[in-house]
Amino acid sequence: MRLPDYTKCVEINQLLVAMGVKTIPTLPVVRFEKEIIKRFEREYFDHEDVKIGEQLIDSAIPVYKSDLTQRPGELLEYKGRKVVAYIRDQRATIDFDCNYSNYRYHLCNCITLQSMRDIGREERYLATQRNDGMFEVHDLTVHPIQKGIVRMDLCKNCEEILRKKRKYFAPFNLKKYFETNDSYTPKAIKKIEEVRSIQTYSPKQADYSREYRKACNNKCRICSVDCSEATGFLHMHHINGDKSNNDRHNLQILCVDCHSKQPLHRRMLGNPKFKRQIEIITKLRIDQGLLTV
Repeated sequence: MRLPDYTKCVEINQLLVAMGVKTIPTLPVVRFEKEIIKRFEREYFDHEDVKIGEQLIDSAIPVYKSDLTQRPGELLEYKGRKVVAYIRDQRATIDFDCNYSNYRYHLCNCITLQSMRDIGREERYLATQRNDGMFEVHDLTVHPIQKGIVRMDLCKNCEEILRKKRKYFAPFNLKKYFETNDSYTPKAIKKIEEVRSIQTYSPKQADYSREYRKACNNKCRICSVDCSEATGFLHMHHINGDKSNNDRHNLQILCVDCHSKQPLHRRMLGNPKFKRQIEIITKLRIDQGLLTV
């Protein structure tokens, strides 16, 4: 005949503890720590914006009508930067030996650029911030297409606009033009960053109760009833009666019923609140197989 597992019997466990035969296990060590989160704002340069700036300096970017300055007579800008616009694919006399082309580059939204837009040819232009007056061109009049770096002069219409704006100087060069007129700073992206750290803290009575109940998996240390769904029915018992002594060796996590059976705690049974809680504890024990009807 198979005998019941008396090691789980509530009455026997309570009796053994009361007789001093069985010792209530010491509470596990609990570290009273909390996570500290510090938030601060940090700025980063927009990677894509920086990349565009590098491309403009190192090479040239195809541009369309909506990409460049739209107002007539204004200095050309691409995404906030002052730029040069020129035609790379050329069908005119290009002297690669002398590194010269009779095409011209543009710094303003002059009548030449406007007329090219009107006839739908603005896609031929590239934007650059190269400042040595030299441009990569493709000679389409020969086969195979010949490519090279040549010098080009400023558009006469753009020169006239710059003179009116008092931005023209002689001898004219792009290096000084960009230094004088382009003060663009790459866009900055602001991000909120978090730094997490673990710090110890001085616990209050409620902290001791909460953390020790959690360390005991919300189970009574005598009868093992699981109070996960009713943690308020688990009490933190001070063995020596001194509620200011929260050393773990002076503490026990007990259900309200087992707590009421501790020395000098019978008065709890006169409290209607605790009596109702004990009734619920009894039902939990039955449901958890710790008590037979």
